Amino acid sequence: AVLGNHDYGDDDPYAFCPFAQVAALSSIGGQNYGSAQFNMDKSPRRPANTRNFWLPDYNYHYEVPEASLEVIGIDTNFQALGGLGGDYGGHVQAFSRCGGAGEVEDFLSLVARAGMDLVLARARAGTASTVVIIQHYPGACPRAEFLGALPPARQGKVHVVCAYGHDHAQSCAGRDARGQCSDILSGGGGGCCAPSI
Repeated sequence: AVLGNHDYGDDDPYAFCPFAQVAALSSIGGQNYGSAQFNMDKSPRRPANTRNFWLPDYNYHYEVPEASLEVIGIDTNFQALGGLGGDYGGHVQAFSRCGGAGEVEDFLSLVARAGMDLVLARARAGTASTVVIIQHYPGACPRAEFLGALPPARQGKVHVVCAYGHDHAQSCAGRDARGQCSDILSGGGGGCCAPSI
């Protein structure tokens, strides 16, 4: 999982300002965490029945060497400050608790930079033949940046799949030269846009 615009805001008011003293649910290696949605090591009050919803950090990666697979999850919400919480009404109190929109913007820009740094570092150091990059917004997958950072010996040997949400639908939004889906819109889990009854 990765956080999307509806995950920030008044329902999880300190997700975008864990630096606020009142906000820290945990601190690991000097890094405070304030989101109630992260895994239990960073959000100890998270209900035990949510273990299958795996969200270790704003940006993360994990590898499955047996399948030559790597998953990179990055937070790209910096580009959608006005839509955090779903809309203005969904984030106004949270922004206020965090010291204003400028504080939130500064924090999310650091998170976004760290996410891009992770993508580039994993391109240089990874060994998987298939890499799935998960982030929230259509058109925001850093596939080109990842491919451009691959060492010469891995150029042309890594298949990158982009998965994203935001639009409340499920579809294949793009195919690679082999005809396989390489851009996966998987945003059907939200409750936004059901048809009228």
